[in-house]
Amino acid sequence: MSHDWEESDDAVVAGATCPMSDCGALVLAYRPPDRRLRDKAAPWEFTCPRCETDFAVPEDELIFQSVPKDWLCEGVTLT
Repeated sequence: MSHDWEESDDAVVAGATCPMSDCGALVLAYRPPDRRLRDKAAPWEFTCPRCETDFAVPEDELIFQSVPKDWLCEGVTLT
C-alpha cells in the first residue's frame, strides 16, 4: 500500500474486507478529503496487504469511511 497519505495531515480513511475467500483481511485506503467529495460516486480502491489483491468497493459497501487519519492513528507510530 502506498503511503502518499502521510504527506497530508487531513487525509481520510475508509475500510473494507478483502474479498478473497481465504483472506478476509481488514484493508484501509486513504484519500484527501477534497477528493472524496469530488469523486463521491467513484469507488474506493484497495490493495490487500496480506494477499496483494487489488479491488474496489462502492462507498455504500464500506465497513467505515471518512475517518480522519489523525483519529485513526492516534498514538500509533507509522513506518
